[in-house]
Amino acid sequence: MSIANDVAMAVFARLQNITVANGYATDIGLKAMRGRKRLDESHLPCAVIIERPDSPGKQNMQRDPLVQIGQKYVLEGHAACDPDNPNDVGHKIIADIKKAIWKDKLTFGTDQKVYTVTYEGKTIAPREDGVAVVSAAVEISIEFVECLSNP
Repeated sequence: MSIANDVAMAVFARLQNITVANGYATDIGLKAMRGRKRLDESHLPCAVIIERPDSPGKQNMQRDPLVQIGQKYVLEGHAACDPDNPNDVGHKIIADIKKAIWKDKLTFGTDQKVYTVTYEGKTIAPREDGVAVVSAAVEISIEFVECLSNP
C-alpha cells in the first residue's frame, strides 16, 4: 500500500502483542484498533493507534521526489481500574506500550527496514467521576524516507 501504512501496521502489530499471556501487565492488545475515537465498555481493555500529522523534512527532488518524514503516533491503552487509584493501571499500560515498542528493533515492509523510533512522552488522562476506566498513552515519532511518486 505505502511506506506510511507499513510503518503504522508494524506499530499496530506491536500493540496487538500486549497481553498477560505474552508477559505484559495488561491485556490491552486483545482488542487493538486503528484510529477509533469513541469507545465504550465493550471495547475494554483495548489499545488504539492514532496517527498525528507528519512532519516533512529534508527533501531531494533532483532525481526522485524523496522526502524524509517524521511521523508521530499516539499509542493509547484503555482498561478498567480502581476508581480511587486509576494511575496504578495507567502506569502499567504505559510500561506495556514502551516494552512492546522498544523490545526489539522496529522493522517494517517486505525488506524489513529499520528506522529511528523516538520517545516523545506519556500521559495518563484524568479519570471521569463515577467511571472505573483509565486511559494512558505514549507518543512516539518514527522517521522514514518516502518517494512521493511511489509512496
